[in-house]
Order: sequence, then structure tokens, then C-alpha cells
Amino acid sequence: MNTQSDTIIYNYMDTFFCCRVEKDKLCEEMVTDHMLVYICSGEMILQTKEKRATFKKGDAVFMKRNHLAKKTKRPTKSGEPFKGLFLQLKSPFLKSLLTEVSFPISTNLYAGSKDRNYKILPKHPFLTGLFISLEQYFDSRTYPSKELMTTKLKEAVLVLLEVDPSLANILFDFAEPWKMDLAGFMNKNYRCDMSLEEFAHYTGRSLTSFKRDFVAIFNETPGKWLVKKRLHEAHNRIVNKKQKPSAVYQEVGFKNLSHFSTAFKKEFGYSPSGAMDL
Repeated sequence: MNTQSDTIIYNYMDTFFCCRVEKDKLCEEMVTDHMLVYICSGEMILQTKEKRATFKKGDAVFMKRNHLAKKTKRPTKSGEPFKGLFLQLKSPFLKSLLTEVSFPISTNLYAGSKDRNYKILPKHPFLTGLFISLEQYFDSRTYPSKELMTTKLKEAVLVLLEVDPSLANILFDFAEPWKMDLAGFMNKNYRCDMSLEEFAHYTGRSLTSFKRDFVAIFNETPGKWLVKKRLHEAHNRIVNKKQKPSAVYQEVGFKNLSHFSTAFKKEFGYSPSGAMDL
């Protein structure tokens, strides 16, 4: 269990997650594995490159792996906290499942969907039943065995395909992303809370080739470049847009306000609060 002042996250097998949020919480990250999400209470705003969508109590959504998604989890206006269940469907598990069960896969299905990185799932009693059973595990704090949870994962996949058979084409597509334009990707996604290994993965590179290509393009190491890029973005927001440091540091990719303030002063010679007077 991970806790912050207004956030509680229960994690089982690094695959099943239950997240409870008392206040608005922004989470901008790469979706590394296929994910099934169910909203028990509150709201989740999902922003992808295609569109913005709001999910409420009882909604379920399938999210495709290897893309950027900005998720804002928040309570309702009446004060009901956000509570969501998240299931990661990882490639090794799906490959194993594919050897056990034969699934019909068609290259024509799903291809025309506008929401290519996520899909809103219709209301279905099988989905509801799956998530009610998982919610009870987290609420009771008595987690079942690994074998039983693997069975629940299989159930999740079978339920998904019962609800929408076209998802087989996405679930069992194991192709890795192509090597993409590094400069364009980094300038667009530098605010994301990702490790260098994750940045390398999403640009289609090994960590070694990522670092080598990065220095060749930017003439600086990725770590130093990321800190400087985020600090200058923060400086612009504070000085020109008059945003408060406490509202900026997470938005630009820093996890800790104290670390942000120290790095800011080292870069510019004055504190973030001092920048507000410029």
C-alpha cells in the first residue's frame, strides 16, 4: 500500500491496483501495458492526443499500451472521493494465454476506430461482476493467492472479448514501437514522470542507444536536459503566466516541491517565490 496525504493506492502483484483520491490528482504518464479501468466512485478525466473524456461511477474503459495519457482523478462536486480499479494486462501473460486459448483475430476489426488509444466499454453484467469481486478483495485487505488472481486476469480478458471481440486484435498485437523521432518526442513529452529507461522504450531504443542518440542531438545528457527543460517551463509559467510554484512543479515533471525550489534557485539565482515578483 502506498499512501500520501490525500491518496491511497493498494497494489497487488504489480498488476491489480485500487486508487482512492480525496482531492484532484493529475497523473500524466505513458501507459506501458494494456489496462482495464473501472470507476467505483468520483470521476476520472482522460486526455489523449485524440480527445478528452470524463468517466464517472460505473464506467469502464480499455486503454491500449504504449501511449501517453493524462489522467486527472477527482472527487465529485458532492465530495464523494475518487475510487478506481486498474488491471494491467501485460504482454507475457497475454502471450501465455494465447497458447492456451484460440481467439479469433481479424486485421479489419478496430482499425477504423477514432479512439485508437482507448475504448469506452458498454455496460455489461460480466464486467460489473468482475470488478465487484475485485473491489471486495481490496476492501477486505485479504488478497487471494497468486493462482486465483491469475484466474481473475484470465476472466478479465475473456470478459473483455465477450463485451467487444474486436479487442483481440489489440490485446494480442505484440509488435514493439518503431524507432521514432527522438527530438520531437522529447520536446513534446519532457514533462512526463518517466525514467530514462521508459523514455528509451517509447522512442524504440535501448537505453544505451537512447543516451547516445540524445547527446548527438541535444549535446547534453538526458538527465541534465530534462531538469533544465522543466525548470525553464516552470520559470515561464511563474513569471509570464503568474502561476504559483506550488501549482507548477508537478505540472512540469517534478515530484517534490523542495527539490524543485532548490534546482530552480541553482538555475536562475533566485527562488520560485522570488520569480513571482519579476
